[in-house]
Amino acid sequence: MECLEKSRLSCYDPKLLITEIMTKSIDLSIYNEVFCDSLEALEWAYKNGLSKSSTIKTSSPAVLWDKKINTHNIESRWSIKELEKFQGGIQGLTKDIFDAILSINGVDREIALAISKSVYRFQRIIYKAACLDESDFTDRRLFIYVDGKTGPSGNMMNSPWDKFLSNNPFFKMERYTLCNDKWSFLTTQNVPGWRRFEVAGFETIVYRLAEKFMDKLPDWMFTKEILMPNENELNIEIAASLALRGVKIVKVKLKGSHSIENIDLHTNIALIYKEILPIIIRRIEQWVTPSAVEVTISLFKSYLENQLKQFELMSNEWGKVIVKNDKVKRIVLLNAPGKISGQAISYVCNKNNIPVMSSPHGVTVEISKVHNNVMQVLFANSVTKVMFSNNHKTASIANNTYFNNAKHYVVGAPSRLIRGRFQQRIDKSSPQIVYVSTNLYHMGYYISTTTDYGNAKAEQKIITDVLSKLPHKVCYKTYPEDNRRYADPDPVLNSVKSADNIELFSDKVDMRYLIHKYRVFVTTCATSTLGWVVMSGKPVIFIDKKNNSPLTNDAHISMSKGIFVFDDDGYNFHKNLRDFISQPISEIERLWKEKENNRKKMIRDYFSAYKGGAGKRASEIILKEYLS
Repeated sequence: MECLEKSRLSCYDPKLLITEIMTKSIDLSIYNEVFCDSLEALEWAYKNGLSKSSTIKTSSPAVLWDKKINTHNIESRWSIKELEKFQGGIQGLTKDIFDAILSINGVDREIALAISKSVYRFQRIIYKAACLDESDFTDRRLFIYVDGKTGPSGNMMNSPWDKFLSNNPFFKMERYTLCNDKWSFLTTQNVPGWRRFEVAGFETIVYRLAEKFMDKLPDWMFTKEILMPNENELNIEIAASLALRGVKIVKVKLKGSHSIENIDLHTNIALIYKEILPIIIRRIEQWVTPSAVEVTISLFKSYLENQLKQFELMSNEWGKVIVKNDKVKRIVLLNAPGKISGQAISYVCNKNNIPVMSSPHGVTVEISKVHNNVMQVLFANSVTKVMFSNNHKTASIANNTYFNNAKHYVVGAPSRLIRGRFQQRIDKSSPQIVYVSTNLYHMGYYISTTTDYGNAKAEQKIITDVLSKLPHKVCYKTYPEDNRRYADPDPVLNSVKSADNIELFSDKVDMRYLIHKYRVFVTTCATSTLGWVVMSGKPVIFIDKKNNSPLTNDAHISMSKGIFVFDDDGYNFHKNLRDFISQPISEIERLWKEKENNRKKMIRDYFSAYKGGAGKRASEIILKEYLS
């Protein structure tokens, strides 16, 4: 039974459904071009008069996969060269915006940084606007907006076509609510307790106990505090080490719900627009069709004002939580400070002379070419005063970025990462090889120079031309996606399910809890996933995708010596990869052992400068330099 917008039709009341169909029929037969990213929504549209010959404008791999539908890949205007050019201009753009804001008297660095980050994120909107053509603003168009269960970031299943085309008198939007809708989140519920403890380790137990019991002790017992708004692996380890040295762990968070509706901006938005709009307009005019320019500028103004109000709201609220206390020395240990909340915390702490510190979320900056060339404005060191890094490469790269604001200390990787090499048990009931997928959509505007459909086809080819033809049983582990990108399941999974030798693992479980199950890991893209499998000590086969989060040149040289690297643009790539993995696993392990000496150097350079003790090392720096 079809599900529509609840105000129109209902999935749960058949009588109401019949009544409303009779009184509110829909005729979609007049639309020849339709924006839609859902197969289920299209099925409903066809039943309500939409012609099968109508062109469906979409970026959804599932919709584009269906050859029975007359589709147009709306992202097809983006060639690899065009996307490279688009991405190549982002770094300079954010620098120009930052400098322009700082030239305004009385504007704080945090405001300039918040605006630069907002401009970076707005590139997603420009990317979408660039997919439209002139006829979309004058001719009849239908947009089917899909509602359904989503992740923590809200509904990401629709492009903002309604905002772009609202002035087109022949544009209409219909809402469709998905039926029998299911969506799950990353969880450890199905991970055995012993396994969670093995990964978390002693440090996490200390942290949880200290957090719980220190809160019940009187304040006069402590002269030093570490404020924890959120967590990551290394931050937990640092806090645990500080707790053992008598520093109180204090969890801090905002209370209640917050709305920007009543926020009056104290920032002089008129002066800001005067400085940055010429820069933004040039960027927009470079990429979008003429009819899209004015509306995209308007959307930017609205977006920026919303972001500044969020920043002001968060700053006000964190100002109530984090206050100066002359009797207690404090630091803040923050994860992901690049978000608005993190910037607001830093802003408040700077005013109260409280040092803000952070550590990286996994291994990425030091190995990813795109992060270095495009995303520097989002680096944590642009916000914090102190950064604890896993290795010297990270510290060197971050220290030389344009937005660097931090002092850098190299302390090594968290014990959770290093501990993986000692978890050598193999689950003989499982396949001995696992393909750890990092395939994630909606990434084209900043880490990939191919479209979602292009990435889906590349992923399918690895499945059909490599994994499905191996003489081994293989597990295909999907990326544990929290935020839902498209309404339909990833179509590449059909190729996984049809292969006799591939077992699909689609539970939302992080790979760190599954390391012990396999003998050989195959993965792609320069992401933090690589750190977990490399530090396992087991053979890693890495596919360097040249158009999707590739390695830096230096990292590629080092990793080619330490692990097995295959370039997806190489001659006979799929055959060479298939032939290599088809060897007996014992032979792959023998070849892996031959790389041991080079791998040790690779790990020191790109993963962990030390073999352990990162939390203790960082805590000693904090006690000596900031809490003495």
